[in-house]
Amino acid sequence: MKLKLQRNALQNAANRIGFALVSAIAIVANSHVAAEQKATGVELVVPTAAEGSTDQLARLIAAGLTRKGFGDVNVHNMPGRSGTLAASHVAGSAPDGRTLLVATPSSHGIASAFETKLAYDPVTSFTPIVRFAAAPYLLVMKSGNVGSLAQFVDKAQAAQGQWRYSSTGIGGPHHLIAELYFQSAGLSLHHVPAKGGAPALAQVIDGSVEVMLPAAILALPRLQQGQLKALAVTGKQRLKTLPEVPTFTELGTPLDVVSWYGLMGPAGVSDEQAKRLATAVQEILAEQTVQAQLSELGIEITADLGTAFSAVITNEVSRWKALVAGLGLRNGEMAADK
Repeated sequence: MKLKLQRNALQNAANRIGFALVSAIAIVANSHVAAEQKATGVELVVPTAAEGSTDQLARLIAAGLTRKGFGDVNVHNMPGRSGTLAASHVAGSAPDGRTLLVATPSSHGIASAFETKLAYDPVTSFTPIVRFAAAPYLLVMKSGNVGSLAQFVDKAQAAQGQWRYSSTGIGGPHHLIAELYFQSAGLSLHHVPAKGGAPALAQVIDGSVEVMLPAAILALPRLQQGQLKALAVTGKQRLKTLPEVPTFTELGTPLDVVSWYGLMGPAGVSDEQAKRLATAVQEILAEQTVQAQLSELGIEITADLGTAFSAVITNEVSRWKALVAGLGLRNGEMAADK
C-alpha cells in the first residue's frame, strides 16, 4: 500500500511538471510569435485606392495595431479587379500573421458573381479573423440640385436617360447598388465609372455626373462641408450623424444593403495568432476616441469572429450572385472598389 501511494505521488508530480512544461512552451512560443511580428512588422493589404472608405478604416486599424505592439504595420493599397488582386496576394502569402487583408463585399462576395475562376476561394483560402465594421450607403447629389428623393426620381425620369452616375468601377458595390435601386425605381442612368471612391465622389461635386451611392464613411466629410446633399440611406435605420436623412425603406423602396469590413489572413494562420489579432482589433475599436471617430463617419462596430465571419462570407457570395443574375449583368471589367 505504501509503495502504491508513493507511485501515485510520483505520477501526480510528473503530471504537474509535464503540464507546467507544456504551458511554459506555449507561453514561450506565443511570445516568440509576438516578438517576431513586432520585429518584422505587418503588411496590411487594402483592396482599394488611397483615401477611399476602406483605406480610411485600414489606416485606423494599422495605427492601433502598432500601438498594440505589432511593430510597424504598413498599409499596402492594391486596387483592381473588384479587390481580387489584393485578395489573391494575401491568399498566396505565408500563414505567419504578417500579411493581412482588409476584406470587403467586393473581394469576398461580388467577385464570385462575376468571375467563375477566381484565383482563391472566398472561404477556404483565408483565415477569418474578425469582421469589425459595417456602414450603409447614401444616395448623394451636388448640393442645391435636388431637395428630396422624390424630386430626384422626377428629374431623372424627365432627363430620359441623359443623367449619369459615378461608381468605383463596373462590378463594384456602388455600381451594383445603384443599378439595383434605379431598376426598382424605373430609372435609366448612364454609368461613368472612376478609379477609386474619392475620384468617383469628385465627379459628383464637380458636376461631371449627377448622382452616386457611396459608403457613408466616404461621403460624410463632403456632406458636412456642404458640397453634397444626401437624399436617402440604405439599411434598417437612419444614421445618428444624419438624423434628417430617411432610409430608402421609409420612402417606399427597401434597400437593405450595407458595406462591411473584416480582417483576414491566408489559410493556415494559427488559432493563437488569429485570436491575438482579433482581440487587438476589438480593443482598438473599444477606445473612446476611435468610437467617436467611427460614429461621426456613420460606421457601426461589429464583432463576427472565426466561423461567424465565415458564415457572413458564405451568405454574401450567395446574395451577390443572385443580385447580379437578377440585374442581368455579365462578366466584365472588375472594379477598383471603394
